[in-house]
Amino acid sequence: MQLQQVFECAEEIAVYREGSREAYPCGGEKFNGICLRWNAMLANSLVMPAFGVSLNDITVQAMQRGVWVEFCFSKQMEINELPFSRLLVEVKPDFSGFNVVRYTADKGYAGRCFYLDLRGTDMCDVYNYISQ
Repeated sequence: MQLQQVFECAEEIAVYREGSREAYPCGGEKFNGICLRWNAMLANSLVMPAFGVSLNDITVQAMQRGVWVEFCFSKQMEINELPFSRLLVEVKPDFSGFNVVRYTADKGYAGRCFYLDLRGTDMCDVYNYISQ
């Protein structure tokens, strides 16, 4: 499975706004709205080599500011031998590429990230929708 497709397997999407968390279960209106815009944003995206490494304490602290979206899975997933049960992304309207931070139960938000290049588009539509 490719990184772009794994988001569709999420059981829940959590949105963090300035540290406040709202969760949306699979099949709900807000969940579906986020997925629709997320998939459209990723339509021409390309997975690139990631140089980013997440440190749990720094990531948790960063989540207290700005807008973040987290895709939560019911079981541990794996892509390119990198396991995760959640994928976290900071959402900024002008981002045209971003790190995808992996979460595992034993390490938290620590370890190597994935990176997606949006190839000519940005996160504006996703940002506007989840910021409402």
